Amino acid sequence: MDWSRLEVDGRVTTLARGYCAGVDADGHAFVAPLRLPHPAVRTYDGLLLDSFGALGVAQGEHTWLTGRGADGRLHLWSAYDDGIRFEPHSLEAIDAAWAAPLLDAHAGLVLSAQLDGSAWRLHVHQREPAVSGGPAKAAELTLGTDPDAALAFAFYEREPLVVAGPFGEAGAPHAWSLGTTDAEWRRIHLAPTPTVLCSVGTGQLGRHFWVAGHLDGRPMIYQVLPLPFRGLLRSATVDVPALQLDEDALSVGVRPVVLVDDHEHDLPVFIAALPRGNRLCWHDGAEWKAHPAPDGRIRGACASGGAVHALVDGSVWSIPDPTA
Repeated sequence: MDWSRLEVDGRVTTLARGYCAGVDADGHAFVAPLRLPHPAVRTYDGLLLDSFGALGVAQGEHTWLTGRGADGRLHLWSAYDDGIRFEPHSLEAIDAAWAAPLLDAHAGLVLSAQLDGSAWRLHVHQREPAVSGGPAKAAELTLGTDPDAALAFAFYEREPLVVAGPFGEAGAPHAWSLGTTDAEWRRIHLAPTPTVLCSVGTGQLGRHFWVAGHLDGRPMIYQVLPLPFRGLLRSATVDVPALQLDEDALSVGVRPVVLVDDHEHDLPVFIAALPRGNRLCWHDGAEWKAHPAPDGRIRGACASGGAVHALVDGSVWSIPDPTA
């Protein structure tokens, strides 16, 4: 069973739940649904992005992108399925320097970050207030570094938004949850405390949320427990193999453990960067299994269309789902 590469004339810069997006060699944005065999990408002539490409992608009534346009401003773009029409919605009103759409059949949010001196301020808005400059849904969180490099997040329809990464002035590893009716973030208690958090993923149509990172050079995965208590949300550690991660993958801004989002299992599926190469890992009901994955820096992964897809060094690689 081999991985196959999505053929594009350019770079894939973001991947999220069944879709990827990026920028072609001429600077035009493209979108591709993720399935096998790979479909042709939809390139939007005239939707010009800077060299960072698309920062985020999501699929609601149509495809949503975030990125900095030819005018130098950050936009939320609605891109239609005909591969021709698109509409920009400036995020200048919320002074966003980075943003990602959290939009699907029911969710209607925009996650954004504002650069305040050397600090990043993380905000969540409903889509319309994000465009008009209306109030945020909850108080801001301080992020310790560039969100594109260090922030991880996942959402699913009416389930809570979960974010993880280096928070606070000290950049300590924390995870937070914001439910659809919540007006305040709730911190997720993680024990033991990881060295770094680098991924968030969902399973079983949002019934499960996991947060992943590493401790002492080995993967740590926590399952968020949806218990109706006030205060801190609880979590439970998942008993995963004590794999030794590649030392080069433990540096700042690298994601040595990436959860496969939106799969159908009750235990996490993840890609780990090991000294002998990247490995796709899952539990088959009796034991943990591993399969070689494309080498390089892993940015994201999801399950879609009967396959697992991984964003590695600007390319999307796909394999018929070996965990099924």
